Amino acid sequence: MAGVLLTSAHGQARPQLSAEQAARHTTAAYLGDWQPGPLADLAAAPPDIVVKPGESLQAAVDQVPARSSRRWVIQILPGTYRGPLCIQDKAPLALVGSALDPVAVVIVDNRYAGQPKAEGAPAHPCVPELGKATIGTSGSTTVLVQSDDVQLLHLTIANDAMDPIRRGETYPSGAGESGGAQAVALTLAGDRIQLQHVRLLGHQDTLFARRRTPDAPARQLIRHSLIAGDVDFIFGNAVLVIEDSTILTRAHRRTPGHGGIVLAPSTAADATQGFLVARSRLIAEPGVTSGSTALGRAWDAGVKPGTWVAGSSPNGLAVVRDSEIGAHIGPWQASTSRRPFDAGVNRLAEFNNRP
Repeated sequence: MAGVLLTSAHGQARPQLSAEQAARHTTAAYLGDWQPGPLADLAAAPPDIVVKPGESLQAAVDQVPARSSRRWVIQILPGTYRGPLCIQDKAPLALVGSALDPVAVVIVDNRYAGQPKAEGAPAHPCVPELGKATIGTSGSTTVLVQSDDVQLLHLTIANDAMDPIRRGETYPSGAGESGGAQAVALTLAGDRIQLQHVRLLGHQDTLFARRRTPDAPARQLIRHSLIAGDVDFIFGNAVLVIEDSTILTRAHRRTPGHGGIVLAPSTAADATQGFLVARSRLIAEPGVTSGSTALGRAWDAGVKPGTWVAGSSPNGLAVVRDSEIGAHIGPWQASTSRRPFDAGVNRLAEFNNRP
């Protein structure tokens, strides 16, 4: 996919698109015939449902009908709302927090992939994972949006399962740096989903942007937001556009010397659009060393080491363009199935970025 290789500040080449190639990787091209409509405006009409601290956000979502000719709006008053939330097959819906401060409304949970559970117990209201002894990555998500035409505005969604590690505590049972610590804050599994002025906070696997089925459309647009994590913290097989946002690599969970990874797309081999990051800032917390964080790697979902097949196995596609790249960012990394990064095969590239 890339036309040329430029040497990064860390002495390793990263593929750069030509202007002609970059013209195919724009927000308009990725969204196609979807022209995002106006975002929910509480000043225009009163919300359908208002939720305040101490009340169930899930109960509010459950009141929304499966189909409607108009968008339903749930206003969430400032406070912390703990517990998993499932938004599944609902009408066009908007969850709106505080327009003055997205920090004021926090939806948070603390489950993680390796967390033990009873085999007959559900991992998540949207992801039962029955018959399994652990929560699993998909089941760890704080919020799962499995519906089209959803808007999330002016709020924070977090998974704080690994926060104690940053304070010097030991990993919980079933988790460690070698596995089990995946803890998703938000899963998007739908089409025409918009996020604006949202904060997504986690560590490994913060944002899971995916399709409901391999062939289902999944256009997801994030603007003027913050996404924070440390390993593969933006991952999945959706068509995801992140614009005018901040992507923050977090420190102090990983052992010093163990680098982070930002993007992990799992784009189907025949798909020509994957992740697009535009006009954004990739920065790091103090303690993340220069060149220690890979810009990304291909997530070869379901592929064992040595079994990846060109043209049929997933081949993650990501383009980072017109953005500010911090000194913590190093080159792209070998895929999850351990195939080395090869600019002639991988579909991970940049255009017009700056330090």
